[in-house]
Amino acid sequence: MKISRTRIVARYNETDKMGIIHHSQYVNWFEIARTEWIKATGMSYRQIEEDGLMLPAIGIEVHYHSPARFEDAVIVEASIKKYDSVIISFSYRVIRENDQKLLTEGTSTHCWTNIEMKPVSLKKRNPELHRLILNAAGMS
Repeated sequence: MKISRTRIVARYNETDKMGIIHHSQYVNWFEIARTEWIKATGMSYRQIEEDGLMLPAIGIEVHYHSPARFEDAVIVEASIKKYDSVIISFSYRVIRENDQKLLTEGTSTHCWTNIEMKPVSLKKRNPELHRLILNAAGMS
């Protein structure tokens, strides 16, 4: 699984006065897709946090190409852009399902930390999860 695909139907509460999906919602959609990507590796966010690991965002970048509207079905593709055991970056593409039009692209960068928010090497702290990520990203 190098790319996960998460289907989302745009909800009315996500729109702005212009009737398009508010720009801030795409970051929420990225998070949904990232959570699904991680779950597909074989370990859920809940399990990761129960193990004392956190994954705070340290950077977000979004590029808007075309708007999504209420009730548009979109596919949010998520994949690993970069991973070095401490820093992990995800790439995202939001595509309207019915016409396959690229709506938005972006990245999010995160740092593995312990519960005190101190950076940790996932390779040392949780070798199993490190291996699962490498395998899922096609990096092994």
